[in-house]
Amino acid sequence: MGFHNGANDLTHAEHVHQLTSVSDRIERVGTWIFPQRWRLFRRSGWNRARRAGKVTVHRLDPATHLGPRSYISPDQLPEGPSHLDRTTGTVIAPIRARHRATAVTEDPLP
Repeated sequence: MGFHNGANDLTHAEHVHQLTSVSDRIERVGTWIFPQRWRLFRRSGWNRARRAGKVTVHRLDPATHLGPRSYISPDQLPEGPSHLDRTTGTVIAPIRARHRATAVTEDPLP
């Protein structure tokens, strides 16, 4: 896991999926220390990508960045799956959706 500092121009990205949690202090600090992520800097690549609808935020509360409740922890959540299972499902779902959409729009072989 990591965080985007906002320095790269995400407007050329097809889409960005942001995994976050209210308990992820590292991700939250990253948004504070990198001015390109501040809403004040409307022309930054991050903010232009957000306005263009290219950023989807996935809330994985109560996950943390590190430790026994991290996004990749094998510990169980109260509702059943582990943090790792939930994170894996969250990452795989848009990939599968994109693959299905691409498969439907492609012409079948003759």
